[in-house]
Amino acid sequence: MFSYLDRINLSFARQPMEHDLNFSDATFGLGAGLFFVGYIAFQVPSSVLLMRFGARRTIAAIMIGWSLISFLFTIVDTVWQFCALRVLLGVAEAGFYPAVLYYLALWFSRQMLGRVTSGFLIAIPLSGALGGPVSVFILSRLDGAMSVPGWKWMFVIEALPALLLGFVLLRWLDDGPADAGWLDESQRRLLLTRAPAGEGTGPAGAGGRTPRAFTALTRPLVPLLIVICFCQAVCNYGIVFWIPTFIAQVLAVPPSQVGLYTTLPFLTAILAMTLNARSSDRRQERRWHMAAPFLAVSVLLVLAFLFQGHGAVALLLLTGALAAALCVTAMIFTIPALVLEKGTLATSLAWINSLGALGGLIGPYAIGWLRVHTGQPLAGLFLVAVCAGVGGVATLRLPR
Repeated sequence: MFSYLDRINLSFARQPMEHDLNFSDATFGLGAGLFFVGYIAFQVPSSVLLMRFGARRTIAAIMIGWSLISFLFTIVDTVWQFCALRVLLGVAEAGFYPAVLYYLALWFSRQMLGRVTSGFLIAIPLSGALGGPVSVFILSRLDGAMSVPGWKWMFVIEALPALLLGFVLLRWLDDGPADAGWLDESQRRLLLTRAPAGEGTGPAGAGGRTPRAFTALTRPLVPLLIVICFCQAVCNYGIVFWIPTFIAQVLAVPPSQVGLYTTLPFLTAILAMTLNARSSDRRQERRWHMAAPFLAVSVLLVLAFLFQGHGAVALLLLTGALAAALCVTAMIFTIPALVLEKGTLATSLAWINSLGALGGLIGPYAIGWLRVHTGQPLAGLFLVAVCAGVGGVATLRLPR
């Protein structure tokens, strides 16, 4: 939750930062997207480090690193500093998401992956539902405290939990079932047998060797999953980064109320993700539980553009689009553990997430560019809608 909040709190700080630093919408969109330059470049190296040093030390180091970089946003006063820190934040966070997904695959059976992955990724809408009001509260109540702008207070306060939790994980987290002293031998054997990545529980994976980083790209389904993940990233980050701005646009509410209204889409997403994941596990079906939300995003965003003059209707349509986009996010990484061998699972997840994350670079920036150059605040919704449609069609090409 704090990982995602440290990525998206920029969306709540947009207006005061643009005012204080003389940034444009395009600059803001570029900064939001540049996160993924570092994120993409260092994802596969991070997965190699994960297999070499184990989950405990890797995840803890990542959390401590990104929290320290978040603190540095308080000294930003130029465009290049802002962009450089966004790249560095991406570098720091690069391995976190695939590392946790791999870690879950060490412990839970294939039949449970839908619920488990969705349970983990509920942190995304939770960060928006809780982080929105908290961020707006900090921005308004602490603005000017000790002569420091509210957006700087926000970056400091919201980076502290990740720093503390990093040290907690370093002390308490096990690298996997093979290292968990609270399991007896029969329990350990059961987990190693049933979990999709269960054989690779040691720091260096199965057999004690770090897998070659490029081997995963030769697997037939990995390129298709990269395309799907790209479309998902455009939908996810394109909507999440701009949802406060979209809501302010369709409802014409002051910035102090935007955080309250953003709670509705994120709470709805929590319910939708939970129901979709439970249905997927119950039916042991993944394709349609990902393709249908993709197609729903496409339709709902087009309707939101057409009904942007009707505030409440547009808000409901944007709410549905965000919920559907996060249902896709929750489902997409249940598939690799089902179709890829254990030896390349960690690096496959890293390649899929890193190259797919190019959509996170393109989506936010393209929306900001379209806002500036078309004069239509919601023009970017069509870009996201097209990518969602492509993602839905590509998903249906996955094996049954």
